Amino acid sequence: MKRSSHILFGGDYNSDQWVGQAEIIKQDFALFEEAKINTLTIGVFSWAALEPEEGRYEFDWMDTIFDRAEQQEMRIILATPSGGKPNWMAMKYPEIRRVTPDGQREVQGRRHNHCLTSPVYRQKIQAINGKLAERYGERESLLLWHISNEFSGYCYCDLCFAAFRDWLKAKYDSLEALNDAYWSRFWSHTYTEWEQIQTIDKTVGALVLDWKRFMTDQCRSFIRNELTPIRRITPNIPATTNFMGIHSDYDYHQLAKEIDVASWDAYPHWHMPQQDSLQSHQALFAAFKHDLTRSLKQQPFLLMESSPGPVNWKNLSPALRPGMLRLAAVQALAHGSDSVCYFQMRKGRGSYEQFHAAVIDHVGHGNTRMFREVRSLGHALSQMDAVVDSKSPAKVALVFDWESRWMYDAAATQHNAVKQYEETVLAHYKPFWDLGINVDVVDSKSNWTAYDLVVLPMLFLLSQETAQRLTAYVEAGGTLVTTYGTGIVDASGLAVTGGVPGPLRKALGIWVEESDALPDECRRQVRATTEDCGLSGTYVARHYLDLLHLEGAEALAVYDDDFYAGRPALTRNRFGKGCAWYIASRNEHRFTSDLLAHMVQELKIPRSVPAALPEGVSAQTRECEGQRLLFLMNFNDSAVRCDVGDARYVETESGQEYSGVVELAPYAALVLSIQAKKAKGYID
Repeated sequence: MKRSSHILFGGDYNSDQWVGQAEIIKQDFALFEEAKINTLTIGVFSWAALEPEEGRYEFDWMDTIFDRAEQQEMRIILATPSGGKPNWMAMKYPEIRRVTPDGQREVQGRRHNHCLTSPVYRQKIQAINGKLAERYGERESLLLWHISNEFSGYCYCDLCFAAFRDWLKAKYDSLEALNDAYWSRFWSHTYTEWEQIQTIDKTVGALVLDWKRFMTDQCRSFIRNELTPIRRITPNIPATTNFMGIHSDYDYHQLAKEIDVASWDAYPHWHMPQQDSLQSHQALFAAFKHDLTRSLKQQPFLLMESSPGPVNWKNLSPALRPGMLRLAAVQALAHGSDSVCYFQMRKGRGSYEQFHAAVIDHVGHGNTRMFREVRSLGHALSQMDAVVDSKSPAKVALVFDWESRWMYDAAATQHNAVKQYEETVLAHYKPFWDLGINVDVVDSKSNWTAYDLVVLPMLFLLSQETAQRLTAYVEAGGTLVTTYGTGIVDASGLAVTGGVPGPLRKALGIWVEESDALPDECRRQVRATTEDCGLSGTYVARHYLDLLHLEGAEALAVYDDDFYAGRPALTRNRFGKGCAWYIASRNEHRFTSDLLAHMVQELKIPRSVPAALPEGVSAQTRECEGQRLLFLMNFNDSAVRCDVGDARYVETESGQEYSGVVELAPYAALVLSIQAKKAKGYID
């Protein structure tokens, strides 16, 4: 398959908005060359320009972009245009327009709102994709197919429900089995005919779960349909589709099976004040989503979209401070990206995104701060070829699971106001980010054998198969950390019998009898009973407190107040050759940080740098044959000092040597290299 030996630098170029304005195109390519932009994504929402009326195709304007790109030795990422259906098609074939949950056919407008099931839409997509593949498949500049754009949302039309019923028949075989899985005798919801399944009743959690599973499968089928002519005509051109971090609608671990390269669109709210939520910790949250995207294929990913400046679709979008554009780009590379791409290359003059930042502003020239920073970054990236295809070695796996998240969201529990699944996962990611440790973010179906430590927060839905693999992982010598809210329901969404945490009860050596739910303003104390686990003194707990019994595990911390004072709050069970930990309460960050830092030390998990990192500074590593790359990033608005140890590093751009204490300016990022045999992972 085609690959690039350079970091892909560029982004979405909506040249169909400038058809007939050859001078604009000429100016743009001159600026692309000046900024060392080497990649353009074209055609994302171009269906109306490519096929202005049914069966009549116009490719001249796209031919021009390919020609100019090849004159400048640029690469093209060619998008299929299904993310935006043209007006003529929506009017002639109403079945391609989505139906809302209350049964209303949507009017034409917006984007990303086509029916995934419609045979008409699928046929039309294959036709246009085939034409694109036939015309451009042999072009030297064609590097990658970009399938549709940011898949999201559901359709509730008759076609979708008919397909859903077929999916359910294949899964359950009989209504009796379905009714048992859905516990549908409750409230007299028993199905006696398949045709009765024609709406999604949100009070039936297992139905909601199956609907989301089905829609993920339907999206996979839609992607395969798009790829059918593409794979046939251009078998050597890889394909991607651009994900959106932790977007809830589809399980990205499943969608990723249909593509060759994972990519995503990153739009952090840089420079906004941090709130209580860790999702407002922009550098942390962006790093987590980079790691998740990389882990989808266990290989470098592509940053398909980001913004070179303020966006137009947030309530408030500050200007990027000097250095932030470069810092955000280096962060993506640090976590495994082989590209830095933007939306958009030239700012459109009208419609919804006319005031979204672009590499080339409305003024039309390169004498803007934004373009100068892009140009500077382009020249820097041209010196970083060693980054391309380098690996991101990780000995820690953190589980973020779409199906468990869906079921937990659908379930009515005693913790409805304080569920916070995403926050809980981030709370267990942050200690590793603080320590400069590479992390793979995986799902519950992953293979754990390559990891020394698996952290599995709040896996509400725990299948027998997953529990068996986790048990085998611990028994073989692995270390597992899990938390409150784990092992509550099985793969169908039915409550486990025989005691929580269900099939992990033996490996964890505990039984959770009940749980307390605290209002947000209430707090309890957790007290360490030994320093053998890195904890000392007391810690604050809130929201979620499990009351458990020891069944072979040992208690390392206990509750200090309320009627459960003295009962275990942290347990460890030595099981086989490994160890399984259970965190029974939602604790302050200091608890999680102290505990996980202790495990890092005990397991000798390598860190990027030997010394503690200053607050707001991140360090990550990538490795290739004979070389180790160290990325140092300062997300603070003030200078900091960072100790990189005794090794002598060389900056990839300037060739300057670094060792010992390094000073990082505000929003600064360094990419340093060292020969692999001279590098070592730091454990202390």
